[in-house]
Amino acid sequence: MIFYYDLHIHSVLSPCADVLMTPNNIFNMANLKGLDILAVTDHNSLKQLNICQELSMSYDMLFIPGVEISLHEGFHVLCYFKTMHDAQYFDQVLENYIEKQSYDLQLYGEQQIVDINDEVIATYPYHLSSALSLDLPTLKKELSGIDYLLFYAHLDRPSYSGINYIKNNPLDGLELTQNATEQFINQHELYQHKTIYNSDAHQIIDIQEKSNKNHLELDELSIDAFFRYFNHG
Repeated sequence: MIFYYDLHIHSVLSPCADVLMTPNNIFNMANLKGLDILAVTDHNSLKQLNICQELSMSYDMLFIPGVEISLHEGFHVLCYFKTMHDAQYFDQVLENYIEKQSYDLQLYGEQQIVDINDEVIATYPYHLSSALSLDLPTLKKELSGIDYLLFYAHLDRPSYSGINYIKNNPLDGLELTQNATEQFINQHELYQHKTIYNSDAHQIIDIQEKSNKNHLELDELSIDAFFRYFNHG
C-alpha cells in the first residue's frame, strides 16, 4: 500500500517557525493535504511531542516522534523513534548537550510549548537552533539501546548539510528536498541510500502535498512497518 508523508515539520517550539505552527494547525493542514504519515521534528527538543501524540489519535494518520539535531560538526540529522517513551528519554539526553546561552526573544521570537488546545503553557529559555556540543559518533552512542532511525537532513541544501560525511558515515537513510536534481543525486552517488523527501516546513502552507516523491510502500500503516521499510524490524 502507498502512504504519503511529511517527516520534517517544525512547531512553534522551534525559534524559526511561524506562530501558526501549532500542533492542531499542523495536523489539520496535513489532513487537508491527504497525508498518511506525519512527524514533527523541532530543533534539538522533543518537548512538544506528547501533545502531538495525543492529537494524532483523532486522525487516520501515523504519527512518528522525531527531532532535528544540530550536530557539533555543523550539519543536521533527523532522528525518529519507535515509541514516545524513547523520545522522552532522549529529550533528557539532548538537554545535556544544549548550550545554556542567553536567547534573544526579540530577534527570534518565543520558543513555545503548547497544550492540547494550542494555548501556550511554557517557553524554552535557551536557543534551540544553536549547534549542540554533540558529534555524530557520540550521538550514536547515546542512541544505543533505543529503537531509532537516523537520517542526514536536507543534503541538497548549501547549509547544514552532511554531504561530505555520508560516504564514510552512512546512516539509515537521507533526506532531500523536492527540488533535488538527478544530477546532484548521481554526482554524490546517493541512489544507493534510502531517501525521504520532506518539506522542512516552518510555515503552515509549506507542509507538503502528495507527490510522486513523498510516499512509501508499506504493508500496513504502522510504526513497525515504517521501521521495517528502513530495515529496522
